[in-house]
Amino acid sequence: MTSTLIRCACAGLLAVFVSACETDIVEHDPAFAHPTTAQRKTARLDVGPMYAGTPAPGDSERIDEFLYAYQTQGERPLEVTVPGKSTDDPAAREHALQLANALMQRGVPAEDINLYVAESQTMGTASVTFPIYVTAPEECGYAGEPWDFGHDNAIHPNYGCALQHNIDAMAANPRDLVHPREMSPGRSGARAYYVIDNYQRGAPLPSANDLLQDYNFKISGQ
Repeated sequence: MTSTLIRCACAGLLAVFVSACETDIVEHDPAFAHPTTAQRKTARLDVGPMYAGTPAPGDSERIDEFLYAYQTQGERPLEVTVPGKSTDDPAAREHALQLANALMQRGVPAEDINLYVAESQTMGTASVTFPIYVTAPEECGYAGEPWDFGHDNAIHPNYGCALQHNIDAMAANPRDLVHPREMSPGRSGARAYYVIDNYQRGAPLPSANDLLQDYNFKISGQ
């Protein structure tokens, strides 16, 4: 009977200790306390009527700027929507094809473009949209509690904020913070070593074709 009571008491005491150790990981890990602020939005450009199958000069400049944002921060597909009297309106369909052609002439692959005709009584203005990733870096520098007050040994709420703020601000394409890019094919590990080794020795950096001519390069230190 006594041994049973002791075992029950120990089990209860262990449960108390385990529950006391449970805590919010945000209080101890800055990666959770200050996550990336990358967000998926929609970029939209309204384009006026086409003239002889090409955009107006003012629209042409705006399309170039829009596509630069698409190439640096965007994600497929580009969606072209043109208003028409019906979804089968031949004039609206021709307008959509002309606008798609203007995009392809600027380097956008045909498979990246989706065309739509929206039934509307208002003719003229078409729209081009694509998903875009942006960041809204968190404001840092706040002090919600005294720096010397931390009985639970948690990190200060502001710790790690500046680091994540800088990462968000420096990302050329915020999409990379959400979906890292796949490695490009054909990267040569031998060439990478060759370049770094020559740089460290103060030797001329090799051209891209050097390894094709001679793989028997010397490894320094051996």
